[in-house]
Amino acid sequence: MRTAEVHYGANGHVDLTVPKGTKLEDVTKLQALVLRQINPRGCQACLSGVHFNIREKLEEVINVDLEKMAISKATAAQH
Repeated sequence: MRTAEVHYGANGHVDLTVPKGTKLEDVTKLQALVLRQINPRGCQACLSGVHFNIREKLEEVINVDLEKMAISKATAAQH
């Protein structure tokens, strides 16, 4: 199953992360779906300030333990 990550911040920004190879047509459908969830009425004046950051999911290279400020050994062993 292909999934997209959607994050909505208090600052009104929406971050969409889509799998590699996602077609623009699918991104626009996803954008419409997300807008309906944010504002089901679809008032264009209310949605005009919503900023979308759309990016393709990158390969996970490393995980960092922020408390220890160290690279996770499980991730480092994979590469």
